[in-house]
Amino acid sequence: MPFLGLAVLVAQILCAVHVMKTGRPYYWIFIVIFAPMVGMIAYFIVEVLPELSGSRTARQAAAGVGRALDPGRAMREAERNLQMTPTVGNKAALADIYLEVGRADEAAALYRDTLTGFHATDPGLLHGLARAEFARGNFAEVERVLDALRDANPNFQSAECHLLYARAMEEQGKVEPALHEYAALAPYYPGQEARCRYALLLQKSGEHREAQQLFREICQSVEMSPRHARRLQREWYDIARRALAA
Repeated sequence: MPFLGLAVLVAQILCAVHVMKTGRPYYWIFIVIFAPMVGMIAYFIVEVLPELSGSRTARQAAAGVGRALDPGRAMREAERNLQMTPTVGNKAALADIYLEVGRADEAAALYRDTLTGFHATDPGLLHGLARAEFARGNFAEVERVLDALRDANPNFQSAECHLLYARAMEEQGKVEPALHEYAALAPYYPGQEARCRYALLLQKSGEHREAQQLFREICQSVEMSPRHARRLQREWYDIARRALAA
């Protein structure tokens, strides 16, 4: 036990030295001191692992843990990056974060600022703007932006863009066009959200038999899926089950 305690102490010191030498945020020192094992593991995942591995998985793991420990860190870094280098990429990165934290007005302004010159018809940026306008409740503008995206990029396909378009139609009360879009989207959309939203709108429109059939298919599909997939689709499964029980 004394040896284990000494090893932990040495590891804490090494982490603290690494923090200071590499210019990491000093709050890591306190985390490592007051929660030695958890703190050191988190420090390795967030700060050290990305340097050792350039893989997407490693970056995503680090980002997830980093957000949990310091939710505002990514936004501060993105704001600093944009201030230092006002590129389209840095504007879009900050807009994504603003949208994630509920600052849709600022996100929309940044996305619009990126849509100039060579990037004026970029599908990723137009999708980002449409997402921001949806969050702002500007559903007619979502439709306009996504129509512009499709016109400028006729070969571009995105299930998420298609879902956003159908939802914008629904929110505007354009029931028939929304049903048409959901019907086209449901067969290829990954997961159950599109089918569930389609079924809910069918039910709202009085098409109860077709809606009930879709709800049954959603439940059967989820129940036959692996456990991790069932967890991901839990929201839509619960909605479908409640609809069938009503």
